[in-house]
Amino acid sequence: MKSDMDPFLWNRQNEPEALAELDQRCFRKCWKLQEYIDLSRKKPFRGWFLEHSEKGPCAFLVFFLIPPEVQILRMGVHPEFRREGLASRLLDELDQEAIANQSHSLWLDVHAENVPAVELYKKSGFTEIYQRKGYYQNPPGDAVLMKKNLHEVAASRSDEY
Repeated sequence: MKSDMDPFLWNRQNEPEALAELDQRCFRKCWKLQEYIDLSRKKPFRGWFLEHSEKGPCAFLVFFLIPPEVQILRMGVHPEFRREGLASRLLDELDQEAIANQSHSLWLDVHAENVPAVELYKKSGFTEIYQRKGYYQNPPGDAVLMKKNLHEVAASRSDEY
């Protein structure tokens, strides 16, 4: 899925090593390789990333696809590629994959103090469902549980055709 003008390629191969390496580039508090290996052995696990044609992996998304729901576990964009719309592209592609697999909703939790991520998710159609007080330990803070209803997404996409 690459156009002549688009330098990004999709990789959907559940590659724990590549996901862990990119996670280290994206976050100070990253997941360990063994966590990705353990997750990759679970049937509902999916690990995607976008690769720049010259610079390699630059954004990733890991999730459980368990129709009728999808649980987003982690998403990151390499600092060099932030503010280029890659996180939105990952979420849009996930919408399509979820709908194609008869999923009705996407779920995630995000640190309440991660305002850019909360705003990104809201812009993508997620709504806040609940706050889990003291959920995160490092750094300490609350989790915002968010949900996106895919019925509206599917209806708007069918209107486009």
